[in-house]
Amino acid sequence: TPVSKRLLLNLMVPLVTGGILIIIFYLQHNWQLVIPSMLIFYGLALVGAGKFTYNDIFYLGLIEILTGLTAAVFPVYGILLWCFGFGFLHITYGLIMFRKYER
Repeated sequence: TPVSKRLLLNLMVPLVTGGILIIIFYLQHNWQLVIPSMLIFYGLALVGAGKFTYNDIFYLGLIEILTGLTAAVFPVYGILLWCFGFGFLHITYGLIMFRKYER
């Protein structure tokens, strides 16, 4: 549907852009920027996609962006923040969504 196409476009533009930038960071040996970039661009993609899905996705995106910015300020904790962003937040989000919409 047209809405699905707009959703995918709003999701893919930040993801592809971030993916290309992450590859550039990696090739230039700027490894400390890889984890924050993953979190920030994924968060931006969720914020963009949140317009076409549940509002909860928008808020998940904002938290991912904040987690990425925190990882940029504290690169020593990057892997822990990456686990928090892509692990804990998704599990928590899934449980909240299940309780909110599936019960």
